[in-house]
Amino acid sequence: MARASRHEVVALMRPRASGGAEIRGRVVYGQLPYHIPAVAWEGVTAIMHCAGTTTGQDDAESEAINVEGMRRLIEQARGCDGFRRFVFLSSQSAHEEAVSAYGRTKLDAEKLLRDSGLPHAILRPGLVFGPGRQGLFYRMRQSVRKLPVLPLIGGGHAPVQPIDVGDLCVAMLKCLDLPDEESVELNLGEPKAMELRDFLQAIAVAESGRRKPQLVVPLGPIKLVVGIGEALRLPLPISSDNIRGMEMVRTMDTEKSLIKLNLDLQPFDQAMKKAVADEVAPAASVEGEPRFATDPVRLVLIGAGKVGIVHALNITQREGSALAAIVDPKPGAWKLYQSMGFRTEFRTDAAAALDEFKPDGAIIATPAGTHLPLARMCLQKGVAVLVEKPMAITPALAGEFEKLAAEFPGGICHVGYMAAQYPHLDVAREIIAGGEAGAVRGFHAYALQSHIMAPKPVRWEMVRAQSGGGAIINFAGHVLTMLLRLFGEPVRAEASLWPVHSTEVEDAAEVRFAYPGFEGRLAAGWSIPGYARPTNRIVVELERGRIVVENQCASFERDGKTERLWTQLDFDLGYNAAPDYTGAGFAAEHRNFASAIRARRAGEHIGVDQNDSFLTTAVTVAEAARAERFIFSLYEKAGQRARYDSPWVAESGASLGVELDDAMAMALGRLRA
Repeated sequence: MARASRHEVVALMRPRASGGAEIRGRVVYGQLPYHIPAVAWEGVTAIMHCAGTTTGQDDAESEAINVEGMRRLIEQARGCDGFRRFVFLSSQSAHEEAVSAYGRTKLDAEKLLRDSGLPHAILRPGLVFGPGRQGLFYRMRQSVRKLPVLPLIGGGHAPVQPIDVGDLCVAMLKCLDLPDEESVELNLGEPKAMELRDFLQAIAVAESGRRKPQLVVPLGPIKLVVGIGEALRLPLPISSDNIRGMEMVRTMDTEKSLIKLNLDLQPFDQAMKKAVADEVAPAASVEGEPRFATDPVRLVLIGAGKVGIVHALNITQREGSALAAIVDPKPGAWKLYQSMGFRTEFRTDAAAALDEFKPDGAIIATPAGTHLPLARMCLQKGVAVLVEKPMAITPALAGEFEKLAAEFPGGICHVGYMAAQYPHLDVAREIIAGGEAGAVRGFHAYALQSHIMAPKPVRWEMVRAQSGGGAIINFAGHVLTMLLRLFGEPVRAEASLWPVHSTEVEDAAEVRFAYPGFEGRLAAGWSIPGYARPTNRIVVELERGRIVVENQCASFERDGKTERLWTQLDFDLGYNAAPDYTGAGFAAEHRNFASAIRARRAGEHIGVDQNDSFLTTAVTVAEAARAERFIFSLYEKAGQRARYDSPWVAESGASLGVELDDAMAMALGRLRA
């Protein structure tokens, strides 16, 4: 409603798996009372404070969120230039005789705002009802629908002054139009109170067209059961605070407040019918709604596999991004996401989902053989694409991707070699290119994982027609793209491949590189015990030092000592799900994708191939095609061996100009064994 009235909205939300897909506007993630990012207050002239804890099981939590949270918001409001009004959604429970933690702390929050000197509006709504699948009203609906009779706690005589959520939103927005220096306190709800029993019957009639039999339930046993349930932390349709609130509820004089705002409430029966029918249009599809530059980038995830979970988590938690839907042809794929708390829409048809949700971009996290047709479909619909690596499973398909990129020159198509976008890789390249530690003498690298540990079950990665290859293209591809970004393509390269459990692809490999003036080697294996978390490491020997690049950090060493260390936490990436692992790669990849979409939205273009910083440079189709052609050339020339018998295990590494570290020697020993 605020956006439809031409307001620009900043939504301060808790981090949660459901994310901000329903929000059109700038989304900032934080938590009351203390974790409120400064970016949330940029350009803010009014606050609509609807947050609060309603669990009632912890007085300290209620005090922290409802009272201390208000104190912190008031402090922030005082620092906002041109601040006009603070609108606080309080409660009918907030009065001097309140017995619940919720009512008491809401009352204390009111006092803080009243004493702040800020122009304000304190709103005390009655029972708020409307569409949606959360909150007290939804729990009441569920109980009315499922139970054969209406259980009336204490006889159901508690007074209720309901207000439709839409009417409440109108009231809040009207408060913004009050005279600048005027502060008001308003009671909102039906002027004539009804009993709780009549409200529940109204739900039943709206749901089924008929009233339900009633059963009076004494309050004492209910209090006992709810108390035990809360002690055991069981999910309950009602809390102790709800019961205490019902006992102490007061009828409000709402007529004066409705007149003050010139607010006409919807007819109750009509509003109730819409509420139980969940008649609410998704914010993303409101016609004629203004579009702001700060609007989040709305994304659809195609492919509900394991890597999809990582993408979904990053999208829902990242400021300025929203997950509109998840698409997978298998309906059962959604169950895992639901169990993890994701509440995004789920669809089984990608084309239909793109037409329905009209996203800014799509992340394609399906098996590699399906990438090209899905990417083409997205680009044809004007949707930006981030396709997981490997982009292609044959050299011919890599060429088809290049043709596709040329066919849509204004389109956006990034490829998911996220490790190449590690911010600490920038640091390593700067040291090498700057020459401060002398010329490169050589390097060694490895990519190790305990992934394919038995011949069966046969995973898709073990089938060449689905994967394009084994450990090199589907695992070590990340390290290879890092090496290619550091040193460019070698003048000569060759590989040896070994099956361990697979019959069609390699489970281990050794790649040898030759550059002008130095050499390097990469050992890769996904069948090595002891590497539940994939481990990538690049060691570059320079004339006057050594650079080590790993998933989580980079370091510069000299004379056996670490002189400088850069971790993921040293870089401003926004949300980072795993700063001790590969989180920076996904964070940079998603940020680069969103930046390109915003630039296109503003009529600009990000020349990703010309940018000098890996941190802000996406892996384009052109770069991915070069990397994958290099990999396919290794496959074409590779020698297949029955077992790992590389002489490198016994070498000192002198031929490479490097000294092999203990971890590398141990890994190669395991490969050989």
